Amino acid sequence: MRKISIKKLLSRILTIALLAPIVMGIISFDMQPYGSLPFLIFIISVAVMSLNEFYNMAYQKEEPFFLTGHFLAITLILMAFISEFRAYWLSPVIGAFTIGLLGFFLFELSTRRILFSDRKLAITLRGVFYIGLFYAFFILIRNLPFGKELVFSVLFTIWSLDIMAYVVGMTFGKHKLSPDISPKKTLEGAIGGFLAAVFMSFLLSSGVLQDAFPSSVNRFFAIHIGVWHSLVLGAIIGVLGQTGDLYESLIKRTYHVKDSSNILPGHGGILDRADSFILLAPVVYYYLAVLLV
Repeated sequence: MRKISIKKLLSRILTIALLAPIVMGIISFDMQPYGSLPFLIFIISVAVMSLNEFYNMAYQKEEPFFLTGHFLAITLILMAFISEFRAYWLSPVIGAFTIGLLGFFLFELSTRRILFSDRKLAITLRGVFYIGLFYAFFILIRNLPFGKELVFSVLFTIWSLDIMAYVVGMTFGKHKLSPDISPKKTLEGAIGGFLAAVFMSFLLSSGVLQDAFPSSVNRFFAIHIGVWHSLVLGAIIGVLGQTGDLYESLIKRTYHVKDSSNILPGHGGILDRADSFILLAPVVYYYLAVLLV
């Protein structure tokens, strides 16, 4: 049995406690007549920092097209925000391409190898799609009915997953999940994180908490997508959230770096904090779009 690092656990909880009010304020704020403009600026900022970290990691093998990659990534995010383009995201072509791209990333993870990791154009496009395209889906989620509440639910479900996976893994973890990619992760921790994600999604998305809080807070528990859909949503987040973490670890292994950057002391880079959200974003969006639109 490994010993839980109280310092690391408190660090994770403190990070969430500090970020939660800021992020919630950004998610909730509407700037008329521009709608969720603050959230757009937030996503673009996180995407630019994440993309910069990815390109700097890849620079170990080959220099990507920095400016072109950033321009294309920001363009994709803007296309998710501009109302005239939103219908295209539900088209079969875009959906098939996105899910196919996700399948490609999962294939790479299964083979423990990032393909074309030293090709200039491939590195550039990987950054555009892995970060720009997949981050754009958070803009689309925010623009769904109950969009604020849905983003809130995804955030807190992932944070619950992260904390529980760490606690269970450090307390009961014996079986390595993927020692060649992320040696510290265990099967027990992954199961604990998955169950935490399902449970938290159930609490936040099914509406069972709505009567437990004053009306000023009730808007965050007003989704009411139903018990079964909230459980499915939690399962999607529980699986793809941890898969996204592993995939980013594979990228770091490929480019021989420990953290994507050191911008967050003790936590690594922006991409290290956001990796759990990336792969799940399109699946969550398409599931909810079919359900709510």
